[in-house]
Amino acid sequence: MPHTHRPSRPQAASCSRPLLSRLLSPRLTRGLACGAVWLGTLLGALPAWAETRLAFEIDLRAELATGRFDPARDRLGLRGAAAPLSWDRPLLAAPSSTPGIYTLTVTLPDDATGGQPLAYKFRIERGPGQGPDEGWEPGRNHALLLQPGAQTVQRAFGPPAALVPAQRTGRIERLGVVPSAHVQARDVQVWLPPGYERDTDARYPVLYLHDGQNVFDAQAAGAEWQVDEAAQAGVQSGRLQPFIVVAVASTETRARDYTPSAMLVPAERLGTSAPERQGGGVAAYARFLIEELKPAIDARFRTRPGRANTAVGGSSFGGLASMWLALHRADTFGAALVVSPSVWWDDLFILRDASATTVAPRERPRLWVDMGGEEGPQAVRLARDLAHTLAQRGWTRDQLQFTEDPRGSHDEASWARRVPAMLDFLYRRP
Repeated sequence: MPHTHRPSRPQAASCSRPLLSRLLSPRLTRGLACGAVWLGTLLGALPAWAETRLAFEIDLRAELATGRFDPARDRLGLRGAAAPLSWDRPLLAAPSSTPGIYTLTVTLPDDATGGQPLAYKFRIERGPGQGPDEGWEPGRNHALLLQPGAQTVQRAFGPPAALVPAQRTGRIERLGVVPSAHVQARDVQVWLPPGYERDTDARYPVLYLHDGQNVFDAQAAGAEWQVDEAAQAGVQSGRLQPFIVVAVASTETRARDYTPSAMLVPAERLGTSAPERQGGGVAAYARFLIEELKPAIDARFRTRPGRANTAVGGSSFGGLASMWLALHRADTFGAALVVSPSVWWDDLFILRDASATTVAPRERPRLWVDMGGEEGPQAVRLARDLAHTLAQRGWTRDQLQFTEDPRGSHDEASWARRVPAMLDFLYRRP
């Protein structure tokens, strides 16, 4: 399946300059105005980069022969994970002088994916009325490692994508499928810090991450968060205190597990004849994490089990789930990474929830909230509104870090670029 798409949602109220500006570290803020927050990213000044010029030649003759592609009606679109590619809108290929061969040239910075393969897919675009899952090349996303200069990709539409080599750093234990009385069973992996085997008296804080299949390697999504590489480097350098990472995989029930309320999803988004009500299962997922998984992790590994040493994080719907857990299960989680959150869900449910939920000052989790500039102006506005709402509810500058990544898209490679800063927020030594 391609990347999850986000439907448009209503625009929320504008930001309040004085309140939001107090949340932002001076070293991050270059300027602030209502409706526009200008941030130097936590990644530091962006370096100069070379360009990659990708030339695609896609053979559609089999699709033409079977009638799956009608040149009088259809267009061939490229979608992907790094600007100028997007999962939400296509770059259109053009027919070449050879019948059935379509071409497209795209220029990207060679560091557009942070050194990871570029995840992409072609789609037959049919315009209004086409279901969101229709027209895509079958199977997993294709992946391409960018190199400076010119690259050419010549292939047919629809062949199986090659597996991305798994790059895993440090000691990672696979716990296998963990059963649950509350949600569907799922895979869990645990990254252990350098020195875990040697110092048998030491105990460690724990970070639980959603969508765990994308945390340590790129085989599931074509790109990954690179948490193992960032954590290994940070701990070995002495910049970060040692910690444990628990990567909790998602399943086909992801939309239900990670959303705090149910909403009626339009038929055109589902590609069905009628709308369906979906979502609202995050409380059950929370019971799995807190009542089943966390006790098992604390029993098996040398953890510090208290809330001050337990954090949770995720992106998109996973960011939404992390925000809900921070608001409603602050007794368990003392910090949360709310990454590119789907604030739009259910007519801005999480904004209403944050406005209505009281968390005692001593129990307020430390919160990282972020958004990528390439995720769209509405997504950025809503992320700012969330930070503003949290400030109104009592989160202080020491408790809340809000940042924007100007080059960030809604994809694993963009989140991977921000992971070192997230880990600094959670675990940097004084």
